[in-house]
Amino acid sequence: MAYQIQSIPDREILIDGKPHLYFGGTSYLGLQNYAPFKELYLKNVSKYGMHYGASRKSNVKLGVYEEAENYLANWAGSERCLTMSSGYLAAQLVVQTLIEKGHTVIAAPHAHAALCTSRIIKTKGWEELEQLVSKEIAKNQLMPVVLFDTIDFSGEQFPNFKGLRNLSLDKVILIGDDSHGIGIVGENGNGCFNVLKALKPAKLMVCCSLGKALGIQAGAVFGAIQDIQMLESTSFYGGASPASPAFMATLLGAREIYSERLEKLRDNYRYFKSILESPSFFTHMEGHPTFEFENTKVTMSLNRKGFVFTNFNYPDANGPIISRIVLSAYHKKEDVLQLVNCLNTLLG
Repeated sequence: MAYQIQSIPDREILIDGKPHLYFGGTSYLGLQNYAPFKELYLKNVSKYGMHYGASRKSNVKLGVYEEAENYLANWAGSERCLTMSSGYLAAQLVVQTLIEKGHTVIAAPHAHAALCTSRIIKTKGWEELEQLVSKEIAKNQLMPVVLFDTIDFSGEQFPNFKGLRNLSLDKVILIGDDSHGIGIVGENGNGCFNVLKALKPAKLMVCCSLGKALGIQAGAVFGAIQDIQMLESTSFYGGASPASPAFMATLLGAREIYSERLEKLRDNYRYFKSILESPSFFTHMEGHPTFEFENTKVTMSLNRKGFVFTNFNYPDANGPIISRIVLSAYHKKEDVLQLVNCLNTLLG
């Protein structure tokens, strides 16, 4: 069931005038309505304004962009980083650039729509992916490109990336979408770049939205210096307006807030797991604060008890209804306890 609400969702939302605990969405660090974060952003809006519409290739440049990109690259573990105004644009910049250079681009199962265009080959299973990649390598032409979500909610990728390990990665360009990883997994929330780099692919680029855990309306691409320079040289990059400079400054100024909220999220995660009596009911990736299930009866029972969570047909209107419980830093310990008590009763 879809709900119309009149304000940004937080730990609690009003439906028909009644409060419901909200365990959905993608605001993993609970920043979208967090007062210290909003105050920092408003301070930066006062300094930088609402928007900066010039090309990043302009002869007049705002230094906050390069400062933020250097910080992000150092944090994630890549040589360089570039930012765009959204995660979707960041992903499309990478994919369309590689297609135009003649690479065969293959999407792994469950790859996000942001990575996909009509000119890529989509796969439904890992065996199919392995076969296609092997055929492309055998042609001894340009290296094939493999697109994938680091967090694909199937449990087949993060944290072990078993499917990728079966590929001849030294002959493959890997492009990962880390939108659901950056800010919450990895050391200090720095995402999956270092884990993927350890697999030693021929080339690696990781793109992501910064708007989920980090609360920043922007996208980023991480990679080697020459690969980022290649992307920066395109008309796609030069013709696009950048992210708001106020958001870039907020990203730089929110480091302590991010650390504090990540620890709060991890506390909620540990507490949820420690008191949940039927963990096998869920599809779950160890270390990620999401728990998926497909059970209409349980969904309806939780809704009647005053809980709202992610619940829609995926990947399109013809797909199954996927229910996903999402823990956030904005949840109180008593919120988590109330939810788990209800789950334990329903699943016992």
